[in-house]
Amino acid sequence: MSDHMRQILESKRAMRQQLAALPFAEKVKLLEQLRDRTLAIATSPLKRQMTHPG
Repeated sequence: MSDHMRQILESKRAMRQQLAALPFAEKVKLLEQLRDRTLAIATSPLKRQMTHPG
């Protein structure tokens, strides 16, 4: 395994540990932010242009 891949995997592991250590209310806030961002992307005119070229 390359050093770069090890760094990526270690970074992901550390992020998972940080997220797991958050209080439940903080996790809910993060999920709400992700939901809002997903909705914004889904309703973006740019996405519709790329999906349905006209």
